[in-house]
Amino acid sequence: MPYAIINKIRMHYEVAGQGPPVLLVSGLASPAVDWGLQVKALVPHFQVITFDNRGVGETDLPPEPVYTMGQMADDAAALLRQLKIGRAHVVGVSMGGTIAIELALRHPRLVRSLVLVSTWAKADARFLHTIESWMSLAFRVPVEERYRYVFYPWLLTPDFFEKKENVEAAFQRALAYPHRTKAEAIERQARGILAWNGTRVKRLRSIKVPTLVLAGKDDILTPPAFGRALAKEIRRARLAVLPGGHGLFLEHAELFNRTTIRFLKGVRSK
Repeated sequence: MPYAIINKIRMHYEVAGQGPPVLLVSGLASPAVDWGLQVKALVPHFQVITFDNRGVGETDLPPEPVYTMGQMADDAAALLRQLKIGRAHVVGVSMGGTIAIELALRHPRLVRSLVLVSTWAKADARFLHTIESWMSLAFRVPVEERYRYVFYPWLLTPDFFEKKENVEAAFQRALAYPHRTKAEAIERQARGILAWNGTRVKRLRSIKVPTLVLAGKDDILTPPAFGRALAKEIRRARLAVLPGGHGLFLEHAELFNRTTIRFLKGVRSK
């Protein structure tokens, strides 16, 4: 379990495999272990770097009231530099996609390509209201109910819920992880999301790396319209709408992994 001191906090990270580097960036409240199915698929082809964003997993929970997207992008950049990685493909899901965008804007030389999954540049009022509700409920709802009744209905599709064993298995996996996300981390990351929303739309045209935008056909949190708008603003972006909801990388991992690997292998080395 490697750790590094990054921007005055202790950050947990993992590196596996050999080849072109790929950095996986997690979403709101999500620890790096959630990328397990992607790491397994990617390591035969790439060097894969995962890490816990500030406040989550085994990374420190610093006391400031807001964790900004720029701050978390700077954390990712500092980690790449500490690992002596000159450029990396960057795959970000949900909030991790906004961090990836910010990383490409603030540290363009570190980014070889982008895969932006279930993410956005300017979300709508319902999305913002949902994030605010998660902030509030994080302090009021026990952690078990947080997963089962607050997060999962937004992240997973009706097909997933049709089989109760799917929900129970996901629930048990979440509870088995010993470093559960604290309400303070959810609140601080969520405040960063709310502050970032809509602030980078005019700068997206400056992103010059090949970009794949992936949206879930049945995503009710960040619907495909968000992905279409994002892909339209990035010069070298293309959009693919895949089966699944906001958590398509979990629910349809095999298709997601194939699509991502095909894109990454198609990016020319420079």
